[in-house]
Amino acid sequence: MKKINELFDVEEDFKVLSLHSDSRYVGKDSVFFCIEGLTTDGHRYADDAVFQGAKAIVHSAPLKKKYPGVLYIEVKDVLDELNRVVNIFYDYPSYKMTIIGVTGTSGKTVVALTIRDVLSQYLKMGYIGTNDAQYGSSVIQSSYTTPESIFMHRTLNEMVKSSVKGATIEVSSHGLALKRVDSINFDIAVFTNVHDEHLDFHGTLENVMKAKTKLFELLDEKGYCILNADEVRFNHYLEKNGHVKAHKIYYGIEHRADIMAKKIKVFLDHTEFDLFIRDEVFHVSVPVLGVFNVSNTLAVLATLMALEMTTEQIVDGLKYIGNVDGRMELIKTGHNFNIIVDYCQYISAYSEVFKFAKSVTKKPGRIIAVFGISFKRDIEKKRKLAKLVNLYCDQVILTQEDSSEDEVLDLCDDMLDMIECTSLIITDRRIAIRQAIELAGKQDLILILGKGHEQFMKTSVGNIPYPGDKYIAKKAIEEIYKGDDYEL
Repeated sequence: MKKINELFDVEEDFKVLSLHSDSRYVGKDSVFFCIEGLTTDGHRYADDAVFQGAKAIVHSAPLKKKYPGVLYIEVKDVLDELNRVVNIFYDYPSYKMTIIGVTGTSGKTVVALTIRDVLSQYLKMGYIGTNDAQYGSSVIQSSYTTPESIFMHRTLNEMVKSSVKGATIEVSSHGLALKRVDSINFDIAVFTNVHDEHLDFHGTLENVMKAKTKLFELLDEKGYCILNADEVRFNHYLEKNGHVKAHKIYYGIEHRADIMAKKIKVFLDHTEFDLFIRDEVFHVSVPVLGVFNVSNTLAVLATLMALEMTTEQIVDGLKYIGNVDGRMELIKTGHNFNIIVDYCQYISAYSEVFKFAKSVTKKPGRIIAVFGISFKRDIEKKRKLAKLVNLYCDQVILTQEDSSEDEVLDLCDDMLDMIECTSLIITDRRIAIRQAIELAGKQDLILILGKGHEQFMKTSVGNIPYPGDKYIAKKAIEEIYKGDDYEL
């Protein structure tokens, strides 16, 4: 709780119990911020907020009606004012913890969760990212990869109260562009990669890089930028356009860096490589799949370097690196075929997954892919994905990802015409996964892509429960083979 005159330069001194930017959740003695969003304008809901119990309305545009007993505060930019006020209201929580932000087109979840897991061996850690926030035994659902600032500060404040000493935060380009982390005090910012995704929102790749650059500009001179030396395009952009005061640590595979991986050998269930760090070389084995996950592993180790860990501690940290739920997760079938479940949201991710699958699948083994289409109107993306499928896959089952079964045919029909290998559409994702398992032969690799860890289906009316790809796969194996381990 705070007094209103602790938050704003006003004479009134009534108590404030909560802050809101969504009128549906406004309660008694609260402040409502009229945010102009992408799809709606919060000024339209000022009256609703008053009826719900708001005692102060922060706005930038004229309001149709003002009510007695309600304090109206007009500002130039409501979002900037929200970021200022929310920090005060929750007692500057990010200043009381070590905050590590991770940005990039892909790899954010893997890197953020892995840093959290490694550092959890030394101190109490939290995480905020795709779909939820986690600390201790608490899991709080969120609608965005990078939640809006009220959720962010409230959650960080709860972490502080629970004696959490550090947190990793996934920072999306959307979140940066929409100022969701402007008032977070970051100590370290990690960059994974950038690809031409989210152009429907940003317009151009340059705008994507501009948004990501903002995270590194939020660091002060004591902070650290963890940069991917192999992402030459972004590094050049950052050097030319960014106003960065923090130290820089580079990791990489192809380009010279502070921490590097060479002589990489990929296997179905692990990866081996030579780790170059501080003029020393270590041959290491990690239970991550694919060269792209070696890059993610290096990002984690570079973060440990920024935290001033010794070389011995950094190398020792490798033993705490494991599989992230639904991210290149190998499912043990108990039979002579294998399954990998991956979130796989972008064309670049499909490319990496398919390349890995090809490298570990030996004849007569086939690659059987199960996935849905989420980009209905983007015919160019469909062409790119079909080209990858034709290059790497032996059989494909197209199915629902988040769409309803009724929409699947509409989404997948033209894609089916572009695919040259054996392919079909099965509208129900559960049945599609089961069909792939029934088709699997000796040394086959089934790729179940697009949902990863998710246990829900997004629909136009909200999320509906879904058991999750790996649980459906395991149940199908159990039912099909009834526990009998026999050759196909």
